Amino acid sequence: MAASLCRSGFSVATADMFADLDTCQVAQASRLRRYPWAALSWLHESEVDAWCYTGGMENYPRLIQRMASERPLLGNSSETLRKVRDPFRLAHLAKEHGFLFPETRRSLAASSGDRWLVKPFRSAGGLQIRRCRDEPFVGQHAYVQREMEGTPMSLAVLSTSRQWTIMGVSQLLVGTKYGAPGEFIFAGAITTSLEEMGCGDELKEIIAAIHNDANLVGLWGVDFLLADRPIVLEVNPRWTATMPLYERVDDASLMSYHMAACREQTLIERSVKSMRVSGVAILYSAREFILDEARLAQLSNVFDLSREASLAKPEIADIPVLGTRIEVGHPICSVYADGGTSHEVEQRLQERIARTCAVLGQDVSWGRERHFPE
Repeated sequence: MAASLCRSGFSVATADMFADLDTCQVAQASRLRRYPWAALSWLHESEVDAWCYTGGMENYPRLIQRMASERPLLGNSSETLRKVRDPFRLAHLAKEHGFLFPETRRSLAASSGDRWLVKPFRSAGGLQIRRCRDEPFVGQHAYVQREMEGTPMSLAVLSTSRQWTIMGVSQLLVGTKYGAPGEFIFAGAITTSLEEMGCGDELKEIIAAIHNDANLVGLWGVDFLLADRPIVLEVNPRWTATMPLYERVDDASLMSYHMAACREQTLIERSVKSMRVSGVAILYSAREFILDEARLAQLSNVFDLSREASLAKPEIADIPVLGTRIEVGHPICSVYADGGTSHEVEQRLQERIARTCAVLGQDVSWGRERHFPE
């Protein structure tokens, strides 16, 4: 998101848990030790004119509300977050408008053989989702949802309070097959098209229902399963991990679209819909290590780590700063690839994962099941 804003001509300041190397190249980056709570004091002390949030912050609507009273928020309000992040409200909306959503409960008696998932109310990227054991479940901080079959997908949307447009759709790469440390954890994505899926009309009806109910603005996403009909899973009311892919495909800056939608209520549609395909894969650590000078130098011999590369179409991003200790199961970095087909992109992602693993002393397991120490 920072690179997208920088490409749009904005001076950018960021605050997160990492202050990655490539973020530091395009923004005044701050690393918050008490994330996300320290974001409020950071915002108070900063000189930014306005602010927006990304992954995970939507789980803290009270914090968002306090920060919005400090500086103008370019994004979805705490009231909107409470609506779209409530799975029971989404279930009601699905019933009202006739789209599919998994059966969702606050508690569950001992399972009768059905497959249920335990999902935390505060979650992002599939973290902490687990299967429900054959025992009663009553949760205060989590709920249960019937497991459904289908291909995991993500839809990117841009909207003003009155209009919306679909920016792109991607197939999600999820779980240990793609090197993630858990069955439901996000590990990457590859772009596709609505036309290929054959359910574009119903997806548009779903987007219209969600948008009208919650008054979403700017960039946001919907995760769903592709089956005979789309099955909605959740709404991500902010910039998502798939959005850099649409920037690569179209040579566009989506954050300039986001700013226009939030500030001016102007909807900018994609002017060029390229047939190119783009993908991203996250490399998770199978061994604990420290990114020392030797490894960083080797990485810079394999990939272009310059500021210019970060602002163009980088092959690698989210690079830890020198001296960072990466624990087992934690993300190391992201790699990107482009091509003419999804198969070609997946092969290139696998090659770049292998090159990165060779430099960092990690096992290559992308494309097959990976097992992490307990």
